[in-house]
Order: sequence, then structure tokens, then C-alpha cells
Amino acid sequence: MVFGGHWSLVCCYFSLQRFTKNNFFVEKNHTIVNFPIGDLDMAEFLSSDPAVQDSHPFTKYNLCANIVHDGEPGAGKGTYRVQLHHRGAKQWFELQDLHVTNLLPQMITLAEAYIQIWELDTTPTS
Repeated sequence: MVFGGHWSLVCCYFSLQRFTKNNFFVEKNHTIVNFPIGDLDMAEFLSSDPAVQDSHPFTKYNLCANIVHDGEPGAGKGTYRVQLHHRGAKQWFELQDLHVTNLLPQMITLAEAYIQIWELDTTPTS
């Protein structure tokens, strides 16, 4: 499985390459990827330069959205749903078309994630 991504100061996203195309058809990789929904520490990916490390005191991220593709690969053959964290309510929701349902956090890691959006945790540590 190939990962793509972008890392900035405020958020980062990961795109999991679920689809491969050969000369005949498109295939989907159904591998379940294990990931935490909070406290993803990206400190090991910073430069070892002390000045860089000092300028980035916060390196932990919390998952705020998980986009999932269901169904077969190909144009118009699958559907998308998003699992979204509402910070104010401290609750996870799943949205698909006009349907919104409550979601247990444990169910997020069981889905075939396609795109993930992570938010920087700026909570001071003691």
C-alpha cells in the first residue's frame, strides 16, 4: 500500500492509494490499515536540527476526518462516506449523502480509509 501525504503546521492529511490500474481494469486494495485516532506523534519526522525542533513544540495530531470509499473501483461504481469528529460535542459522526449517524470511535479503524485529515494538538503537556 502506498501512502501520500502533506504535513503543515496546523494539519496533515494522508491519502492511501487504494486503486491501481493496469492495461485491462482498475483494482481496489481492501487492506485494513491500523492507526490511532489520537496522539499521532510526528516528532520523528522533524529534522534533527535543534533549531527546527525548538520551533515546533507541538508534534501530536488527532484525527478529525476519515474518508472511506465503499464498493467497486471505477467511475460511478462506488460511494464515499466521511467519519467526522465534532470537537464541541466530543462525538464522532458518519455522514453519507443526507444521512448522519452517531459513530463509536472503535469503528473508525475498521473502515477502509481512503483519505485522513489530522489536526495539530496544541494542548500543553505537563
